[in-house]
Amino acid sequence: MKDYVSWAIMAPGRIAAKMAEAMNGEAGTGRIRLHAVASRNLARAEEFAKKWNFRKAYGSYEELLADPDVDAVYVANPHAFHLESVAAALEAGKHVLCEKPAGCSRDQLDRMTSLAREKGRFFMEAMWTAFNPCIAEVRRAIQEGLIGEVKNVDSRFCNRNPYDPDDRNYSPKLAGGALLDLGIYDIYFAMMIAGFSPVVSRSSQVRMLGGVDAWNSVSLTFANGIATSFQSAMDIPSTGPTHDAVIYGTKGFITVENFFMAQNADVRVYTGEGGNDSRIGREIRCPFRTNGYEYELVHATDSILSGKTESDVHGFKKSEELCSVMDALRADWGMKYPWE
Repeated sequence: MKDYVSWAIMAPGRIAAKMAEAMNGEAGTGRIRLHAVASRNLARAEEFAKKWNFRKAYGSYEELLADPDVDAVYVANPHAFHLESVAAALEAGKHVLCEKPAGCSRDQLDRMTSLAREKGRFFMEAMWTAFNPCIAEVRRAIQEGLIGEVKNVDSRFCNRNPYDPDDRNYSPKLAGGALLDLGIYDIYFAMMIAGFSPVVSRSSQVRMLGGVDAWNSVSLTFANGIATSFQSAMDIPSTGPTHDAVIYGTKGFITVENFFMAQNADVRVYTGEGGNDSRIGREIRCPFRTNGYEYELVHATDSILSGKTESDVHGFKKSEELCSVMDALRADWGMKYPWE
C-alpha cells in the first residue's frame, strides 16, 4: 500500500499557485508528491510545473486524468466548471479536492457527492477555513466560556473590483457574484461558530449588476438562537485593510482579523455590567506554516491514505448545508444562472 499521495493540479491560476506553494511546503514529509499540472494551454502548464516543481505538464485535462500515476486532483478552475471537472476526475478513478464552492447549486453538489460515493473515491470541497488553526483556538475559547453565551456573529467581506461584464466575477455564465465568491466565507464562519446548528430564518437585501449580486446584506438565525449579520460585495471595499469578524457573547467578544484566513484573534472580556469597557482575556496568534492551504491539503492527504472517501471535518453534509443556504438566498433574489 502506498504511503504517499501523488497530487495533480487542474487549471494553474492564482489559487492553484497558493496550493502549489503549500504542496511544496509539505513535500518534505514524503506523504505528498507533486506529480502533474494540466492547462488548456501547454506552455502555461509547463511554466507552472517548472516554477512549482511538478514532474509533468499536460496541455489538456484529459491527458492528466489518463495518467495512471495521478492519485488525486486539486480542481482550481472557475466554479462554473467544477461539476464537469470533478465528474471527469472521479470517473477516471481519481480522488478530488475541489476549490470552493464545489457546486454552484445544491443540484450540482449532489451530483458530485453521488458520483464520489459510486466510485468510492475521496471528495472534499476545499473550504480552507474549516481547517484553520486560529479559528480552532477561537472555538476552544468559546467552549471554555471566556465570552459567555454567544449571541451574534458579524462579518464583512467586500472587495472593490472595476465592473467588467466579461470578468468572471460579474459574469452570470461563470456563476459570478459576491455570494459564491466571498459571502460563502461569512456563512461558513458563522456556521462554525454556531456549531453547525440549522438555519431557521433569513432576511437579506441585494444590489444586482449585470445579472449577479454585486452587493448583499444578509441576516441568518440558527436553531440554537445565535444570529449572524454580514455583507459581501464585489464593487465596494471594506472599511479597512482587513476583512474582520466579531463574535459577541454575554461576557465579552472576540475580534477575528481576516476571518476567512485568520491568524490573529483577540478575546476581550467585559469589565463591568454596563458600558463598553473590556480587557484582553486572551490573544490568539497562529501564524501559518506556509500560507494556510497546507491544513486542508494535509487533511485530504491523510484521509486518502487512511482509505476514507469523505472528510470527518468538512464532510458532505456541511457542504450541502452551506450550498442550500446560498441557494435559498439566490431564490429570494430571483438570481439564476443560465443553465438553471
